Amino acid sequence: MNTGSTPWQVDSHDFPHGDDSRQKLTFLLRYAILAPSSHNTQPWQFAVSDDGIRLFADKARWLQVADADQRELHISLGCALENLLVAAEHFGYGHQVTYFPEPADENLVAAVTLTAGGEPPDVRPIELFDAIPHRHTNHNIYEERPIPAGDQARLQACCNQAGLSLYLTNDAEIKRQVDEMIVRADAIQFADPAWREELGYWMGQGVFGTSWLMSKMSQLAVTYLNLGKGLAKKDSELLMSAPVLAVIGSQADDRTAQVQAGQVFERVSLMATALDIHVHPMSQILEIPEFKSQVAELIPEPDVVPQHTFRLGYAEPEDHSPRRPLEDVLISENEVLAR
Repeated sequence: MNTGSTPWQVDSHDFPHGDDSRQKLTFLLRYAILAPSSHNTQPWQFAVSDDGIRLFADKARWLQVADADQRELHISLGCALENLLVAAEHFGYGHQVTYFPEPADENLVAAVTLTAGGEPPDVRPIELFDAIPHRHTNHNIYEERPIPAGDQARLQACCNQAGLSLYLTNDAEIKRQVDEMIVRADAIQFADPAWREELGYWMGQGVFGTSWLMSKMSQLAVTYLNLGKGLAKKDSELLMSAPVLAVIGSQADDRTAQVQAGQVFERVSLMATALDIHVHPMSQILEIPEFKSQVAELIPEPDVVPQHTFRLGYAEPEDHSPRRPLEDVLISENEVLAR
């Protein structure tokens, strides 16, 4: 089987057509691991059985300072889950998802039962599968041109789960208010040595695709220098260049809602990729409770908890961030039993 020289070069033609069910289900995970995650930490593990896949949180990759409430951890896991379901539907599998099936094991996030030839409960748009290997987060300044209303409607349609909402806006005043929050959030976070050390650690691991030397230099700079003012200026430029800002919100504020918010975000990201629109999360304003409350006030629906904020627009493409090999995130049944 030729799976390419990097995880991003997965080829659907390599799907195994023999009788080995586990081999087929394992192939689906080559798409799941291409999901986005906070700081590209890729905090997931998978266990494959004959008729399903279990998704676990890898708490060793949890951002304990930036993401103290584990919201972004579970959103990242939801993104991986969504890619798995998109791939499963493409290869003819029906699926049933049970969220947090074992209350005693909070790291078991979802159990997915897969049935060859079965009907999925919600059929996803066909464009999503082809977009998986092409989707990437784009950190560039976005072009001024607006996103057509028809394309915004297609993005909006990606949010079809009960209890979740997607709010898209190009309102200049709202952008100004969010910009002020982002500048202040950057200043608060960079003033925290523990936050800088955590960010520096992950930069030093090369998660953003830089060379070993550049990764280590970036780690030292972030850890020991307060770069908040310069980053705040850059983040402000990025935000204000975006034609559309987006917020995914939920009625509930529990782990399942966070995972499902991640699923919605990934569906939006994949549809955006299919439409040649780029996506860039800007999560710092939800990492600080004061600003999270202010974002909630900007959503024109009552009692909605903001779970994820991001910008949408057009830009020159960027390279993919690196991904861990699938073998690094697979765990055996023995490892599951030993947890």
